[in-house]
Amino acid sequence: MSITIVLYIAIVLSLIWARLRFFKMTSGTPRLSALLYDATVATQIITTLILMFTTSGKSLPLVAASIFLYALSLFLFWWSIFTAKKLDFAFSNEVGSIVTTGPFRIVRHPFYTSYVLAWLGSTFLFNSLILWITLTYLIAFYFLSARKEEGVILKSVYSNEYRKYIQNVGMFLPRIKNGSDQVQDSDGGKRD
Repeated sequence: MSITIVLYIAIVLSLIWARLRFFKMTSGTPRLSALLYDATVATQIITTLILMFTTSGKSLPLVAASIFLYALSLFLFWWSIFTAKKLDFAFSNEVGSIVTTGPFRIVRHPFYTSYVLAWLGSTFLFNSLILWITLTYLIAFYFLSARKEEGVILKSVYSNEYRKYIQNVGMFLPRIKNGSDQVQDSDGGKRD
């Protein structure tokens, strides 16, 4: 369980660093949303740490799965940091440049994906009601944040570029290609 604890603490420290030094809060970020989000993340983190230090005897497959999810989360998070350089915190009304390289080639919101991977690792490992509730809230928060952020981009000068990006790259999960380089239209037709 010690590697699990080390990975999880690395995730927590990374998230704290990013929240304070990487993501900038703008006037478009509602304070209540940010506070509720921070409280939910804190609940997820504190509950996980308490369970890590007070529970034992978890099955090897669960521990292995959580180690994999934590490691994947950390990798995706730091790859995103090095690719993006600096971003606004969720629900910002500002549009910076669109990043479509690195992990952003695979999913449109790799930070959110990395967070969900970490929270999933803890929730699966401990199967705690508190963790399931916070996981559900956080996934909803990330989805709503992503939709709002994308809505702002789609109203900006980057709208055409971003529409093409949306057609080729999944929001949180990689888009599975059908073997061709053509994009599938919503009406079922293909185009280049």
